Amino acid sequence: MENYVSSTRLRVFKPRGDALSAIVNHINPEVRNKALEEALKSGFSGLPTAIEIGTVRYTSTARLHRGTGEQLVPVMIQPSDFLSRRTAVLGMTRTGKSNTVKTTVAAVTMAATNDGIKVGQIIFDINGEYANANHQDDGSSIADVFGADCVRYRAIDTAGFEDLRTNFYIETNHGLNLIQELFRKEPSSYSGQDLDNVMSSSLEEPDTSDRGEHNRWQVRKAVFQCILHKAGYAAPAGFQVTVPVSKTLTEQIVRYAAAQAPPLVVSIPSSSNVSLSDACAWFETIRSFNLKIKIDQKSNGRPTIGIESSTKGNPWVDPTLESYLNFMVRENSREQPFGGYRAIVNYRPYHSPRRMGDVIDEIIAHLMNGKIVILDLSAGPVTVRTVLSKRIAEQIFVRSFNIMNAGEVPPNMVIYVEEAHNLIGKKDDLSDTWPRLAKEGAKAKIAFVYATQEPSSIHPNILANTENWFVSHLNNEDELRALGKFYDFADFHDSLKSAQDVGFARIKTLSSPFVIPTQIHRFTPSELKQKLAKITSGVGA
Repeated sequence: MENYVSSTRLRVFKPRGDALSAIVNHINPEVRNKALEEALKSGFSGLPTAIEIGTVRYTSTARLHRGTGEQLVPVMIQPSDFLSRRTAVLGMTRTGKSNTVKTTVAAVTMAATNDGIKVGQIIFDINGEYANANHQDDGSSIADVFGADCVRYRAIDTAGFEDLRTNFYIETNHGLNLIQELFRKEPSSYSGQDLDNVMSSSLEEPDTSDRGEHNRWQVRKAVFQCILHKAGYAAPAGFQVTVPVSKTLTEQIVRYAAAQAPPLVVSIPSSSNVSLSDACAWFETIRSFNLKIKIDQKSNGRPTIGIESSTKGNPWVDPTLESYLNFMVRENSREQPFGGYRAIVNYRPYHSPRRMGDVIDEIIAHLMNGKIVILDLSAGPVTVRTVLSKRIAEQIFVRSFNIMNAGEVPPNMVIYVEEAHNLIGKKDDLSDTWPRLAKEGAKAKIAFVYATQEPSSIHPNILANTENWFVSHLNNEDELRALGKFYDFADFHDSLKSAQDVGFARIKTLSSPFVIPTQIHRFTPSELKQKLAKITSGVGA
């Protein structure tokens, strides 16, 4: 309270300085012991050093309690509170949400560095405010502070950024999956049975123990690479395709060609590794002869299986491969033209010829090594936000749980998302990737930090299981009522609605028994660099 009226029998004692600090930073002994237990499980040697996130601020008006001569009382937070937990950062635009997230990222990194443990952090940066320097942060960014320990990704070629896109020629299964998802999301004028077959197929590599199935996969993979080439997807320099040149295949083609009058000329590749144009020509030859052989078989009253596989009586060109070949030449098996590969031409911006490995494997490797990964989703195709982000989140969830289910300890990870109401909305199915990650990720040591200006739109199950809260100005009664159901945020209703000061937040963390009104410190890269230098040199924070 700034103002009060005292009666003759009423005395008001206002704690200040050390007394106030003891109250706002109090942790119950049983909570401290539990926090220590959790910290040890996460790899810390003890309870991490608390981080000063701001100072006590009661009201928007700061004449008295923050006036000249008054001691500003620090508010401390435990970095371990954010590991394997859910954290909500709530408030309207321009009230300090991104500043709070940056401060949290820095606090976790500093604590992990100080104890020599690895905590991977990934930020899904929709607006590019974490990946890039701006005037709010003294012209520096998170990447400038943490240097080689921070890796940035973008879906377009940019200096200083890794490529977020997949090389469809190398990661054929991921490329096909992405094309299929994009095709489902965007309206298309293309149709046909072969198109449907391609869009419902898979290029996931089978077990090598099944040699026949693995060989069929290799052929489909090669045809898919030819489809990409036909559709104008740029290939890596000098890229070659592994094509089938088995004796079973080539002898049937040569024998059929020689039996025609006049004999047909056929060119067999001299090697199994050929250029894309030569691979396309060879597959067109295979398709052409397969159709011719089928026609002859039908006219002679024999089963129309076309070119036979090494297993007598089975077709070498199975139905899926037949659709792939038809898709490549834009003609169905009845020799009628259709759109074929033109259906995927518009997805070329999602492919990167310069990437030589799976971007998801690379990102997860960075996280397991304790790095900060920032996905700048502000540039490049808009659909990247939903398609690639969901794939990355899904793989983090799956791989962490696989490690846990194998009896091992998953690595510590923290996921940060902006505009969270679009990912974990109240109507979203809890079995979907994002809601499931937010709800169950803590079991596999995945922390989830979500920022939004619409807490009423967040799934109630996720709100109910959120342990840490940072709440700044909200001007809407619906949002304030939704927030008022938790802890004693209802007591701050009027203040949250009227006070619009940037960085003025009400904080409730796992370790703290109280909601603390706090002026959060501004993210200052220059100070963080000095603290980080002390930690890395062994002096201490």
